[in-house]
Amino acid sequence: MMSAPSAVQYNFDRCNDCGLVFLNPRVAESELSHFYTESYLPYRIEEAWGRYASFVKKDQQNIDNARVKLVQRNHPISANSRILDVGCGKPTFLASLSKTCNAHFIGLDFSAEGWINDAHAYANLELRTGEIGDLTDDKAMDVITMWHYLEHDYNPQKHLKQLLKVAHSNTKLIVEVPNFDSYTRRRFGKNWSGYHTPRHTALYSPNNIALLLENSGWTVNSIQTHGTLDPYTLHWMSKMEQQQIDWTASMEGRFVKFVMGMMWWWPFYKLQKVKSMGFMTVVATPSKAN
Repeated sequence: MMSAPSAVQYNFDRCNDCGLVFLNPRVAESELSHFYTESYLPYRIEEAWGRYASFVKKDQQNIDNARVKLVQRNHPISANSRILDVGCGKPTFLASLSKTCNAHFIGLDFSAEGWINDAHAYANLELRTGEIGDLTDDKAMDVITMWHYLEHDYNPQKHLKQLLKVAHSNTKLIVEVPNFDSYTRRRFGKNWSGYHTPRHTALYSPNNIALLLENSGWTVNSIQTHGTLDPYTLHWMSKMEQQQIDWTASMEGRFVKFVMGMMWWWPFYKLQKVKSMGFMTVVATPSKAN
């Protein structure tokens, strides 16, 4: 069970066969817009931290740079490349990638809240509101990224199959999600921020996300039990869940303690490549059978 800002309680069940943890019942899709407003923290990023915004913006740049490097390690990018970021939110990753190379950059989200108030900053990106099913007539993508999107998806297998229609044999799919089989989840239990109810509909572990991808027509190339996000982020947010803070409020007054905690835990969370602390990253290509 986890509490959302409204203090409503939500229930997660676990599949006895594959271990997938899923929200049951889920919020009706028609009501989701109530949970993704302009006050949603990932849409605000640095704006939520007041006078410390520049520090948070720099941290976001570091995250985006790590994602850029991950993409470049997995697929060469040229002027003819097509890069799709599904669930782009505030499209800072695509903006960072566009500064390193020429390509066609496409961001997709069901809401424009992440960029509507700063559209001029993303003028060189093609940003769309819609669903994956709307992409079927597009030319093939060379790289498709999902940075903390899949755990929000109501029909992950359907949408992963649809992505095959805009992929070629060498397309790289890069997925980063919370890892249910991780230290922070075990430490914080029901208060683990990875539940993020009711926005997260499923929580994956390495075995079942591999099963999902393979059953959806993708071949898993690698699974890393860490991500581009600092795992202390999950630690801190989980502590805030314990305190039942208002996530729509300013985070400015919490910044100093946040940084102090990050410095304290840094030696431990630096070990995330050895033992999962909260995230995982999967790289896949279309199965040859496709």
